[in-house]
Amino acid sequence: MEHEKPLVLFHASRNPHITVFEPRAETTRDKNEGPRVFATPNRAIASLFLVATDDSWVQSGAINGVPYIIISDEERFRAMDTGGTIYSLPSDTFVYDPNKGLGELEWTSTEAVCAINIEHVQSAITDMHTHGVKVYFVNPDTFNAIQTA
Repeated sequence: MEHEKPLVLFHASRNPHITVFEPRAETTRDKNEGPRVFATPNRAIASLFLVATDDSWVQSGAINGVPYIIISDEERFRAMDTGGTIYSLPSDTFVYDPNKGLGELEWTSTEAVCAINIEHVQSAITDMHTHGVKVYFVNPDTFNAIQTA
């Protein structure tokens, strides 16, 4: 099913001074993908990326359109939550692949993109709650059980 292209996409960063987003290969979904700028049409999904985490202790995504984050180390997460910036980007050079990443919730561009709006966020957790993200703090055993389920 083809989705209508949104006019604006969102990108989260801890860097509040980005003027041009250049495609990078630091985060890729597969080894053949190459440099990309990542963005999402869902403002709540963008808030999931305000804190630098990895799959070893945090899992996030969306179920039936509802964004969630499961965190196995609350103290670590809160210590790393120093806020950040949500950038609004024009969507014209972006596409999505329904078979990669978050599908229609994850768009990429192979071209440089300039922000059209900047929103500073004081706390990722507060921003997630404000935008409807379901936040779950669990112990490491529960997190491991979720990962292997």
